[in-house]
Amino acid sequence: QIHGQSMTSKTKVLITGAGGMLGTDLGALLSPDFDVVGLDRRPVGHSTAPYDLCDLTQARQTRDAILSHRPEIILHTAALTDVDYCEDHHDEALAANVTATENVARAAQEIDAPVIFFSTDYVFDGKKKGAYAETDIPAPLSFYGKTKRMGEECVLATAQRAMIFRITWLFGIWGRCFPKAILRQAAEVKTMKVVNDQTGSPTWAWDIAAAMRELLFNQKEKVLAPRREIYHLHNSGSVTWADYARFILKSSGLDPAKVIDVSTAEMNRPAPRPVNSVMTSAKAASELGLKLRSWQDATAEFLPKLKDALEDAEAKAKAAAAAKENAIE
Repeated sequence: QIHGQSMTSKTKVLITGAGGMLGTDLGALLSPDFDVVGLDRRPVGHSTAPYDLCDLTQARQTRDAILSHRPEIILHTAALTDVDYCEDHHDEALAANVTATENVARAAQEIDAPVIFFSTDYVFDGKKKGAYAETDIPAPLSFYGKTKRMGEECVLATAQRAMIFRITWLFGIWGRCFPKAILRQAAEVKTMKVVNDQTGSPTWAWDIAAAMRELLFNQKEKVLAPRREIYHLHNSGSVTWADYARFILKSSGLDPAKVIDVSTAEMNRPAPRPVNSVMTSAKAASELGLKLRSWQDATAEFLPKLKDALEDAEAKAKAAAAAKENAIE
């Protein structure tokens, strides 16, 4: 028997973006103890939880999917997170991050299910000297940040029960992330330019998923309570991108001297980024008992897993290429 819950009636949890970086880890960690179902807009090869295909930008489709499953709790991770892509594709960013969120929140409201929505440090302009608290006023710089803030406002306006978790500098096995990009580059180039004037807290998707599992077990009544709250949640400590890159290389037995520091201005990326992305997660610790380990410990445990996953993917790609070649002959 699990804390406060008989094994016969598992809590039904629906995860949007089930094949994404956070969605995949949530599915893997929650599946053993919860009745998990996912939604994703395209087929997922690596999902550990059952899922349905669903385009969340379509209101009718979203409502039908959520009402057919009638979950007790909805974890809304689906988003378009490519910051530079969002800057140049406003309509897609609005559809994925605002319309979809509104559709999910409306359907959740209809079945009286709480929504746990994942937002971002990019809702802030990064001009604050210290760490951002939940009470600080959002002022997003990028279009991505603006759409995530609009998503937050949708959830706060539509859902009777909602928890918004702002997470930051997310990395994980599934999807694009900074450690993956650094290791790929390290194999291909002698030196790499990395910005040294943005500071944040690298956060492992697996640790966020583990925190959600803990939350649903130990604080379920708070999740179900008719209230709307915003929390900041991330691995503890902070670092610049350049120093983070050096940490990744050094931890992987590679030369950290490959990293050359550059300014954000020199990189000249399409989307503006906050210089200071550091947030305080004191509220999540005091109210929900959620406290994550340091970014160093999380990254150190993640890197060997990433190496295995990359080697596995490479082997599969080679096998597929070989099979194709044989078929041609």
